[in-house]
Amino acid sequence: MISKLKYLILLLAVSFVFNAQESGSNDVEEVVTVGTQIKGAKINEALPVTVISAQDIEDLGVDSGDDLLSSLPEQGINQFGETGDTGGINGARGDVGSFDIRSLGTGNTLVLLNGRRMVSGASYQTEEIGGSFVPVESPNTQVLPLGLIERVEILRDGAAALYGSDAVAAVVNNVLDASFQGFEMRVRYKNFEHYDRDDHTVTIKWGESFNSGRTQVSTYASFYDRDRIRSVEDEVMGFCDRNVFDASLGGRTDCSGNSAWGQFDMSGRASYTDSSGEFLIYPATDPRCLLQLGDGVCAASDSSGNINYNWYADKDYLGALERRNVFTFLNHDLGNSSEMYMEFGYYDSDYSARREQASALTAQKFIVPASHPNNFTGKTLQLDNYRFNDFGPRETTSQKTNLRMLLGFRGELTSGWDWDSAYVFNEELSDNTIYNRINATVMDELLQAGLYNPFNGGGYLGRLDSDGDPTAWGDWTPGAPESIMDLARIDVIRNNGRTLQTFDFKLSRPDLFSLPGGDVSALIGFEWRGDSFFDDRDDNLDGTNVYVRRASNGRLSSNPSYTYPYISNVVGSSPTPDNNGDRTVNSVFVELGVPVVGPEMNVPLVQAFDLQIAWRNEAYSDFEGEDVSRYAFGWRVADGILFRGSSQETFRAPNLYTMNELTVSRVNTRWDWAAKYVDLAATAAGLGSSTLWDSDGRYGVIRNTIGSRDLLAELATNETVGVVLEYDNFVITYDLWEVSSDRTVGLLGEENSMLIDLVRRLQGNCDGYAGVRRIDPDPGEVATMEAIGFPCPFGQAESVFNQYVNLGPRSVAGWDGAFIYDLDFDWGSMELKHLVSFTREKEQAKGGLVDEVDAAYASGLIDESVYPLVGLGNLLKIEQAPKRKTKSTVRFRWNSYALGFTHTTRSEVLEPDVGLRPVGAASRTNAYFDYNFSLNDNDARMRFGVNNLHDRRPPLADYRYGFLGDLDIGTRRDFYFDFRVRY
Repeated sequence: MISKLKYLILLLAVSFVFNAQESGSNDVEEVVTVGTQIKGAKINEALPVTVISAQDIEDLGVDSGDDLLSSLPEQGINQFGETGDTGGINGARGDVGSFDIRSLGTGNTLVLLNGRRMVSGASYQTEEIGGSFVPVESPNTQVLPLGLIERVEILRDGAAALYGSDAVAAVVNNVLDASFQGFEMRVRYKNFEHYDRDDHTVTIKWGESFNSGRTQVSTYASFYDRDRIRSVEDEVMGFCDRNVFDASLGGRTDCSGNSAWGQFDMSGRASYTDSSGEFLIYPATDPRCLLQLGDGVCAASDSSGNINYNWYADKDYLGALERRNVFTFLNHDLGNSSEMYMEFGYYDSDYSARREQASALTAQKFIVPASHPNNFTGKTLQLDNYRFNDFGPRETTSQKTNLRMLLGFRGELTSGWDWDSAYVFNEELSDNTIYNRINATVMDELLQAGLYNPFNGGGYLGRLDSDGDPTAWGDWTPGAPESIMDLARIDVIRNNGRTLQTFDFKLSRPDLFSLPGGDVSALIGFEWRGDSFFDDRDDNLDGTNVYVRRASNGRLSSNPSYTYPYISNVVGSSPTPDNNGDRTVNSVFVELGVPVVGPEMNVPLVQAFDLQIAWRNEAYSDFEGEDVSRYAFGWRVADGILFRGSSQETFRAPNLYTMNELTVSRVNTRWDWAAKYVDLAATAAGLGSSTLWDSDGRYGVIRNTIGSRDLLAELATNETVGVVLEYDNFVITYDLWEVSSDRTVGLLGEENSMLIDLVRRLQGNCDGYAGVRRIDPDPGEVATMEAIGFPCPFGQAESVFNQYVNLGPRSVAGWDGAFIYDLDFDWGSMELKHLVSFTREKEQAKGGLVDEVDAAYASGLIDESVYPLVGLGNLLKIEQAPKRKTKSTVRFRWNSYALGFTHTTRSEVLEPDVGLRPVGAASRTNAYFDYNFSLNDNDARMRFGVNNLHDRRPPLADYRYGFLGDLDIGTRRDFYFDFRVRY
């Protein structure tokens, strides 16, 4: 729609010049903001920038950067949040959040602090891009000192030509109050109505001038702590089967089939097994019992179904947290029109949370020998779906630090050029420990020696939960004395860090030369960046201490898939090698501000027309760099009418993890489409359901990935066009935007790989897809497949191999709107603001990787609605990306009082795992009341606030804790009291 916008911009500029009649002076006020690096540039008023003021932040009543971002209409989802924490150590943990403007994906938003880059967080998270999970990175939202922020500027178009890589969707500039003078103290107490949690915040600001005003020093310090919230404090978050709250979930539950009531597989059959020789341990009073074993348990056929476990009984929704922030600024006038400026920032946090005990991964099968004293079968058994609940829950802790130091100089040359140069060192470190994990090798030894009993179930007598479910709470019959279990207990650590160093030098001049419309401003600059990371994993994860799985006959296996790097020595955790990487970047950049038409030129319908042209080249040490350009315009038709637009090339460098990652294995539950095809075909043929491998075609599969040095930068074009209408204190803005990217770094994914494998087998290619590794089918499986005419029998998928690749094009488009109105009355004033962000398109092109699947759809070989590609095609409203988000604020002020409301909304989204089930729209209202007064001749304020005024829950979803935690805030109503005094 607006793909040729840059040519239109240049054409308009030329036509206006030739229609000019005379030149004259221009007295437009100059304001510096994000979107230009030229001091005093005029283009800033024509840029699509959302400004979040300190007052806006206060009105929200929030204590963390992630809560601030979640209120912004432009922000997508926060996949680094706690609700995505499954209890392992492989993802980002602790006090962490991420930026995702436009829902284009984490890593496509460039984040600045006082105009210069912030370091990415020490830990990465994984995000589904294409068909599986890809490492992504983002600066940590939680390190932002909210009480020191003067404003947050969000440039809602790409600006790689101005700032470099990652400025694809937007640029977020966090501007701190670096020139505060005086002393301010603030305390806040917050209490949650429905949870046993209190929050406390203390902040102090101080600033003073010295040396007759030539030196200014200011310091900010804050402390924040909060209590944990246990899942069971809420009836929805604390229960795994949420169908009782909403039948539209279609019977899907979030309960775990892995419990203390184990499943055992043996060769042959018995009266208490199914046809495959599998049986379960049940409570002795269960009517499905087939063989009483004593001690309150029995054996039952596996066809009776696993006993589910409510893992939320041992899980915190939010962990306990302490956070500290210190920032110091020093500015000193050196004379001769030059100045030195310094920044020092330090953040640290201590986080702890409880998580349920782990179960063995699909790849970590344990073997119980025939000689085990509790093995009543006399045969070697394979232990499945067993959770070691008798070890008690895990406790995860995370300590983070973030250090930022800046030394800069700026001034003015006698030639009229302004100069600015600074060095920045920014480092984040994260130390993570998970206590009470289980050493897989030692557990194997305990089982072989008969010292741990997995046959005694979870116990239940006298310990029913609120719904009378005897199986929901833990394991009350330990499989061994504590002294024995202590032999297998270990603590698992992960230490990682990220360091960013930058040096830049910029020259700018507001009057390089003159045109009829005014003076042309210019900037030229150079930037060097050094970026590095390290990821040090526990010896039981990185291959130092290895676990070798036993084969079904009980002997240690020589199968390479039965040990590292496919299996770790920690029960329930995938292996990950130590890793590190670094790169350097050299950039040169140029920016021009061109006043094509000025007010004195008397051009019809053109009061002013300003043009921004920028170009940047970035050379990388580890891959081919990029050069990009930007064109932006502001066309003021008359007082109160402004048209604006921009067109730019942007790019995102492949992150260091996708380029440097060694072979990494993860076990994910995925659809094996070939197995599902056989099951459905057998049912349709009247042969009955032919469920393979004790599943309906969905089971745990090892995914092996490896980084690639052949990756290219993701390229994109970002284009906007809009209008600004102003009258008195009334402002309306409307901007159309469109981002089209190519070469997105992602993965084909397990399910898409197995879909290709199905298509090839149906076409008679019995080698299938090379990326899918299968075991040989047994005779019974072959007979089943031959009975339905399946041409290429197959065994269970052991693993799927994918390498990070550049996928096909991705497009996101929509519009933003704003309505702002300030009113003054005899009694006081009122401020209204309404912001809207609407996404009308979000699509990931399939590309050539799946052409044969599309051909199979077209020919009718398979039905797309039954065997869909995942992560490709139309993604609008999917992946927690709503079409519409809004934020509305209203403030009343009179005399010494103030009253304010903030209301945020989002439209419905769709759950892909529940047949695109709609998850309803959500809204949240916060309110506050202020009383300002004098305290010993000092300004003081008391505030009483309420967050989630209507005490609304987020809409129910088939997701962790029962709602979309990456998108919605799960806490219910809270109250806070805030006291501030300024000297």
